[in-house]
Amino acid sequence: MAERRLPGALRAWWVLERAALRAQTQYRANLFVGLIGGLTYQGINVVFLALLLNGFGLIGGWGFAELGLLVGIRLAAHSFYVMPFGGLLETTQLVRGGDFDLLLLRPVDRFIQIITRRFNVLTVGDGLLGLAALVGFGLLAPVEWTWWRLGYVVAAVVGGGLVETAVQMVIGSLAFRGGGARIMQIQADRIVTTFGIYPLTIFGPEGLLFLCFVFPLGFVAYLPTTALLDRVAEVPLPAWLVWASPLMGWVLFPLSLVLFHRMSRHYQSPGA
Repeated sequence: MAERRLPGALRAWWVLERAALRAQTQYRANLFVGLIGGLTYQGINVVFLALLLNGFGLIGGWGFAELGLLVGIRLAAHSFYVMPFGGLLETTQLVRGGDFDLLLLRPVDRFIQIITRRFNVLTVGDGLLGLAALVGFGLLAPVEWTWWRLGYVVAAVVGGGLVETAVQMVIGSLAFRGGGARIMQIQADRIVTTFGIYPLTIFGPEGLLFLCFVFPLGFVAYLPTTALLDRVAEVPLPAWLVWASPLMGWVLFPLSLVLFHRMSRHYQSPGA
């Protein structure tokens, strides 16, 4: 079989993810409701942005087509996070409920078991909306599309998804030390959903720096979109950093994964 030729960890993820997906697709009505729910949850923010633009015309000097590209990249990046890694939101529940004990008994990496434990059907709607928004708004955006720019968009989507995954991993790892990780993970998701569709310069220089280097929202979509739109001069950051922003996910993801595994060593079973 094809999965036997994959590396061990990737093969384990593929097998477990397919099993979780098959379990969810057995309930067609639940799949349909989840699809609509995912489209609605993310789509509300797009509608809200359209209403703001209708009233103000520009936001931070960005028009509809430019903000549309930002929204498309953000939604696609979010989909890249939530479809394979959305199970991270269950970390606190697994730890506090004692189900993490079962993960320790299996010869598979704990992180892989967490992200493949259940497939959230809401993510299907996220994925479809993200793809549609990226293609639709990309066609409207004032960008002269070339092969290298298309490749840059793909890199931005993957990198942005890895940044969001890294944030959720770092927060989720606090569950092993008794922290309120679940609430913080939900708040982090809301920050990305609420503020990720705006040019971050509207929050001022201090707000921009905070949303880039404390909470790395800027690397999810804003900085790559700024580069594509040739608006790098508007950002009080080095031009090379703005253009290289899709690489941040590849830096943060492995670091957060190491932290997650180290924090998991502090797990204490509630039944101990």
